[in-house]
Amino acid sequence: MRLGQVSMFVVLVVLLAPGLLWAGPAEDALEAGLKLHEAGTLEEAVREYDRAIRLNPRLTEAYYNRGNAYYDLGRNERAVKDYSEVIRRSPNDAEAYYNRGNAYRRLGQVERALKDYTVAIRLNPEEAEIYVNRGNVYFRLGRYDSAVRDYDDAVRLNPEDPETYYNRANAYLRMGNKERAVENYNEAIRLNPKLVEAYYNRGIAHAQLNQHERAVEDYTVVLDSNPKSAEAYYNRGLAFFRLGRHSQALQDLDEAIRLNPKDPEAYYNRGLVYGAMGQYERAARDYTESIVLNPRNAEAYGQRGLVRLYQGRDEDAGADFQKAYKLEAGLKKKLEPLINDAKKKGAAKP
Repeated sequence: MRLGQVSMFVVLVVLLAPGLLWAGPAEDALEAGLKLHEAGTLEEAVREYDRAIRLNPRLTEAYYNRGNAYYDLGRNERAVKDYSEVIRRSPNDAEAYYNRGNAYRRLGQVERALKDYTVAIRLNPEEAEIYVNRGNVYFRLGRYDSAVRDYDDAVRLNPEDPETYYNRANAYLRMGNKERAVENYNEAIRLNPKLVEAYYNRGIAHAQLNQHERAVEDYTVVLDSNPKSAEAYYNRGLAFFRLGRHSQALQDLDEAIRLNPKDPEAYYNRGLVYGAMGQYERAARDYTESIVLNPRNAEAYGQRGLVRLYQGRDEDAGADFQKAYKLEAGLKKKLEPLINDAKKKGAAKP
């Protein structure tokens, strides 16, 4: 008897029968290990599995379950060794390949994980979780087309799993297919309305589609669940800014900075809001803070140069532009029309 597969989302699925159908000291030790394992006393379970193997080195189930225990303990090298022993003895054991793939993934050996998942799928092509985990590895490798194909198979086999739709949405978002991403986030949320990550990422997709009101709604759901999310305040602030709702944008960016005062992008974007409101001194201070936190932020130098032109500080502005162009030569073409406009407006002041 064995405990079930190790899953990415469910660490351990317990399939424990009331009792084993054989007798003997090794089998008794295996059953004791299974009970301890189910109870979460993993070190004690390992000792019982060790005892079972000493008493009967041919007891494959003891190696399998000890591999699961080592996996749950985070001892992934030992888990790989035990799963490999199971595979040596039983080369058609899909669960052993799948679990060894999970252990390899944890160890960062993603190519080996892919190979094991692929063998597991060949041996058991009807198990959705294997496709999900192989898709997750493809996603990690930036192979988003392959990830989507695996998530498609997982959805076909288990159409009620919100995590799979969420993962597929993330892959579509990385591929730039924002519409399909939103569709999949919608389905994930329908199946699990408490999946906060789906609202957050759907907000990103809505923002990229210039659907900023919808983005605001999504980030608000996130903040209702987690009012300490600096990222959600930051992104909602950007959405408010793009909607022209400057006061609300400032409130959110203020809160984002309070929660994460080391984020250079938050200061940079708050500077943009202040600049749009004509509050040039505050904008300049925020750009300066952004530069302190990230001295290679060419855009921050360029924007600070613009507000200094509006302030009549032409020499300081020129120094900022030179620094911006040195960091990013292509920025000059983007800034030139803005500089000309700023100079005209500055000259028009009484």
